[in-house]
Amino acid sequence: MLPQLKLNFGVRAGLNASNVAFGELPDRRERFGLHAGVFADVPVVSTFMSIQPELSYSIKGAAFEYLGNKQNLKMDYVDFLLPLAFKLGAVDIQVGPFASYLLSKPNYTSYTDNALITDAFNKIDAGLTAGFSFNFDKLLLGIRYNQGFANVSQENAQLLLGKGKNAVGQVSLGYRFQ
Repeated sequence: MLPQLKLNFGVRAGLNASNVAFGELPDRRERFGLHAGVFADVPVVSTFMSIQPELSYSIKGAAFEYLGNKQNLKMDYVDFLLPLAFKLGAVDIQVGPFASYLLSKPNYTSYTDNALITDAFNKIDAGLTAGFSFNFDKLLLGIRYNQGFANVSQENAQLLLGKGKNAVGQVSLGYRFQ
């Protein structure tokens, strides 16, 4: 007889530290934001491996400074993550693909010629997510890194910004309904 596989659902929210690797963005550094979402834990191999699809809202972007002006490039995304989770006791190791859709419409002002570039960013991003979850019964503490592989800047912005890829570190707290 096959063992009963138990499907779980949960919620998680936490802090993002994001950056976009634009070669031409002056004095670029991390931008802090939030993420929140829902996930499932779908067992594949008994209690050892599962798929953990997640749908979340995530604030990403970059901070930069030019001529003493501090700026934030705020990019709001809906993320769909599809990691495999390998369960090692109270720890899950997760790795898998993600796809993101840009909800906001961030503009970029070029300070060299005071030009405003509208519709400067692509709507779709995709990449790889990897991380750990420390499970305490129904509660979890998650640490993960999402690396985008797609260029997020439109052609009209590449001359001033260069090509850029999202990079996001996340720390989250979650609750698993059982």
